[in-house]
Amino acid sequence: MNNTHFDEAWNDIKETWNGSARAEEINLEVSVLIAELKSKVSPFEKQSIKDDIELIKRNTSQFEKDSIDRDLQLISKSLKKFMELFKK
Repeated sequence: MNNTHFDEAWNDIKETWNGSARAEEINLEVSVLIAELKSKVSPFEKQSIKDDIELIKRNTSQFEKDSIDRDLQLISKSLKKFMELFKK
């Protein structure tokens, strides 16, 4: 996946999310959940997750990366359209 496409898709999703009426409330709740999760994960689990992510990155074919890129673009466009419906 091209980093530029990934960054653009991610920024689109963040902009849509932050434009939501409940974004601040949801962000606070998610932040609390993330902090709680981080506090309960052992160093061994953290290292195992990092190792798994690296393994996945090394073994992902270009076809799979392109497919993920297309899926992210579709999700981003669909999310924008969905949010536009709620703004009307």
